[in-house]
Amino acid sequence: MQRETIPAFDGRPLRVFHTERSTGRRNLMLVLPFGVRHAMVERLCNALEPHFNVITWESRFVLDLQDDATDDAFDVEYHVRDLVTVAAHANDRVGHDGPIDVIGYCSGAGVGLLAAARYPDSVRRLALVCGEFMLKPSVCPPSSFQREVDVLLPVAATSKEMAGMLFDKISSGRSAPQSEFHSFISVPFSSAAHLHRYGLNYVAYRRTDFLDEAATVTQPTLVIATRSDRQVLPESARIIVAHLPDASGVHEFDGDHYELCRAQPAMTDTLLQFFGTQANRSEPVQ
Repeated sequence: MQRETIPAFDGRPLRVFHTERSTGRRNLMLVLPFGVRHAMVERLCNALEPHFNVITWESRFVLDLQDDATDDAFDVEYHVRDLVTVAAHANDRVGHDGPIDVIGYCSGAGVGLLAAARYPDSVRRLALVCGEFMLKPSVCPPSSFQREVDVLLPVAATSKEMAGMLFDKISSGRSAPQSEFHSFISVPFSSAAHLHRYGLNYVAYRRTDFLDEAATVTQPTLVIATRSDRQVLPESARIIVAHLPDASGVHEFDGDHYELCRAQPAMTDTLLQFFGTQANRSEPVQ
C-alpha cells in the first residue's frame, strides 16, 4: 500500500495508507483496531483492491508516541473524527463526494459504528467484523481474553509507574506468539510507555455505550462474527445486531479472530456482495 501523512482535524499528523487510486472505483475505509500496524490487513487490501480504493490509517495515542505528547485528551471521539478526516481526504484525491463505505474490525468496529451514528453524511454502508463493543458482563458474558484485558489495562492507565511494573511482569512471562499477526499487534506491549497509553485509550473507549449508539445508526449494516473467536465471542455480535435498525442478522464464519486479515474467501465475498450493490442483500450465514 502507498503511504502519505495528512493533518488531522487538530493538526496531529495521521499515517494514511491506500491502494492505487482510481476515479472509477468507490472509496472503502478500513478501520483498524487500536494499536496495530496497517500491514496486518495486507492480504485483505489486496483482495479488495480490484473493486475499491481501499484506505486505512494507523490510530493515534498508542503507536507513535512522539506525535502524542500529552495524556489528558483521550477520547474515542478523536478516532471518530480522524475517520471522517481521512474519508474526506480520500474523496478529495479522486474527485468523489458524499459518504463512503466502511469496514470496522475489532475495536475499529466501534469507531466505525460511532462514525455512522454521529456523522451519518460520511458513511454510506457499514460492516462490523468481530467487533469489540465493550458490552457489560450483565449484558454479554465476556471471553477470558476480555476479562484479562479489563483487569490489566485500567491498571496500566493509572500511572506510568504501574504500567512499568505490569510491563516487567508481562515481559517475564511472555509466551510464544498466538498467531502469525503477532508482530503487527505487539506494539502496545513493547514498552511501559506504550502500555500506559494503551490503557488510557482503552479506558476512554470503554466509557462509550455502544448499544445506545447503535440504535441511531440508519445505514445498512453488515455484522460478521467468527465461531472460534477467542477475543470477542459471537454472542456480542448477536446483541449488537438487535440494536441496529438496518441489519439483517449476524453472518457467522468458521475460524478465529483473524479471518478478516487472512481475507478468508467466503467472508471477503460476503463483504463484496454487501458493498457492491444497494439491493439483493445476502441472508445471514447460519
